Amino acid sequence: MPHGSQYRHYIRRIDGSYGDNINWVDIEDSYDGLIYLSAKGLNDIGKSKNIYTEEYADSDRKRVYLPPSDADYANEGTVVEMTFVVVGDEISRSNTINNFCDEIRHGVHSYYDTARYREFDFIVTDEINVSDERWHGSQPYVELTIRMQNLNGKTMPVHSN
Repeated sequence: MPHGSQYRHYIRRIDGSYGDNINWVDIEDSYDGLIYLSAKGLNDIGKSKNIYTEEYADSDRKRVYLPPSDADYANEGTVVEMTFVVVGDEISRSNTINNFCDEIRHGVHSYYDTARYREFDFIVTDEINVSDERWHGSQPYVELTIRMQNLNGKTMPVHSN
């Protein structure tokens, strides 16, 4: 099955459900007919949580607390919306969608791709949208859109490949 681009897209479950076996899995190789199409919000950085400001009536300047220079900024979570195309006959598309969605809706996962070499940890709590069947020439396909809650509020360099 062809890949969506020259880049690879990987996930792994990290919540301990698989014991020590938390190897990265290529999404497009592991789910027949699933092709990565796009991602929104992958480079977003969540609002800082450990910066505080106060305003006083007798001052036109805010008082600001910043974390120590060697401390990391804490970020609110962001949302990454990924869209995949699922190709194949109706039965194989349905099986691929069900298998992939069953996997990512359970537990905490990490994602990274070889375009950015950045990873993020996510859970899926929102609905998953599956389009009506569409056609590209004689090839039927559906689009699968998944909203992932980025637990760290930003991406990080990949820890291990």
